[in-house]
Amino acid sequence: MKLSGLGVWNLYFLVKFALYYYGAIDFNVLANAALAAMLAIKFKAMAIEKVKHIVGAIFAVVLLYKDSWLPPINRLTKQAGNVQDFSFGYFLELLARVINVDMLLALFVISICFWYTSQWVRFTTITVIGLMVVGWQDDDSQSQVENNVVNPSTITKKQDDTQAQVVTQATQSPDQKLADFYQQQSLLTSHFPSQVNGELFDIIILNICSMAVDDLDTIGVSVTEMYKDFDVVFSDFNSATSYSGPAAIRLLRASCGQTSQTALFKDAPEQCYLFKNLEKLGYQNNVVMNHDGHFDGFKDLISKYGGLDSTPFDIDSMPVAQYGFDDSPIYSDGAVLNSWLDQQAKNCKPCAMYYNTTSLHDGNQLANRARMNSQQSYPIRHENLFNDIGKFIKNLEKRGRNVMLMVVPEHGAALKGDKVQFAGLREIPSPAIVSVPVAIKFIGPDVKSYSQVVIDESTSYFALSELVSKTLQTNVFGGNNSVASLFENLPKAPKVAENADTIMMYVNQRPYIQLDGGDWSAYPQGK
Repeated sequence: MKLSGLGVWNLYFLVKFALYYYGAIDFNVLANAALAAMLAIKFKAMAIEKVKHIVGAIFAVVLLYKDSWLPPINRLTKQAGNVQDFSFGYFLELLARVINVDMLLALFVISICFWYTSQWVRFTTITVIGLMVVGWQDDDSQSQVENNVVNPSTITKKQDDTQAQVVTQATQSPDQKLADFYQQQSLLTSHFPSQVNGELFDIIILNICSMAVDDLDTIGVSVTEMYKDFDVVFSDFNSATSYSGPAAIRLLRASCGQTSQTALFKDAPEQCYLFKNLEKLGYQNNVVMNHDGHFDGFKDLISKYGGLDSTPFDIDSMPVAQYGFDDSPIYSDGAVLNSWLDQQAKNCKPCAMYYNTTSLHDGNQLANRARMNSQQSYPIRHENLFNDIGKFIKNLEKRGRNVMLMVVPEHGAALKGDKVQFAGLREIPSPAIVSVPVAIKFIGPDVKSYSQVVIDESTSYFALSELVSKTLQTNVFGGNNSVASLFENLPKAPKVAENADTIMMYVNQRPYIQLDGGDWSAYPQGK
């Protein structure tokens, strides 16, 4: 047994260095160095040598997957049933997004250069140097996260309490910062009045799947222009997750502070459920969707964990506008909303209605149209959706009823994708996916009009619950109070987002992620 060069295995490490430089993968230096060390050992017995390469190949594949940004294997196995529902056309569409032509050409060039120069270049030396450089960069990056920018020793002892608090926060590790965030959020609870003060009003929440600020920028739509007829716009609302089920649960539990992903699927105190709080005030809860709610058990999730156990409004007779990525029917938003208004809204005074639409979901196909890439059809589907919402608002105004209308996207569509996740992939709740545009409109004959308020600071669901509570206590619809007063001192929220085994949080004004409880690393920016 002796040490030798890595031979053709150098190509594996060179390719990984290129992918790491491109930002397509992470790089576990210790694990990769251990693999290189094992492969450098040359055994005299040919049988053992062959076994070494077979074992090395297995470890190399596992390590490449582990270093990639792909979802953990256990996540894939849990989602296997959902993936089976994908239509064949949607599979082909996803495959086209995964294959990056520029990356393939770069890998081809690296391979040819390796074979051409391997006769006189000692690539094992280059691999060792590469491991050392990546290891040095990794240590430097990790020390920045752990030590942060502010050094307490540079602050004089004559600091006031505010300075001391800033220094303490700045020198926290990400894990400590996350724990403190959830501890602070656990203290937040909305306190609803015992009765509505003034004119009764309906509360309608339109929960839109797949619409982030970044998606609107991609298709050239201005947030303020889209919401030009709304009273308030939250331009940096944190959806706190990038999946529909958890997003809906977080919205329906808005009356308490943000919890961890795990806590979402456990019972919560009754005062946390927004619609249960409204029910105590005499509201009749309504659930309306433009889909059947079967995918990923969505309908059951909002009932079991969101406190909405009302029977969904019957939509089977509605016109089909699209077909989903699983070929299931997606009904016309305008037809569903206006049918509810005509048939069911008249039976409840006041109404609390939760509407969920998947019209913008990735993989959808427009009905009675030739097959189109779902990213290309996104602008069309978006325009159709907001035309329908606009007509619904006009119908609400014609009825003369007082309504607090809230448009709350679940998460983004990831139309552009980035270095880490191809377009449409939302496994990691990146800022581009969780920063969604929320808007609220007060509809009623006596509501005082005023100029639109745009809130640019990061906010989240608890602020919406507080806003509902304030509205219940303020006679806005009686014409005696301005809507503007409702938005004073609304709670802000740091941008923390979480999926199963994946957390995103800002450290030093830069997004960092933690995968599977491992080390925190900076989320690569740019395409």
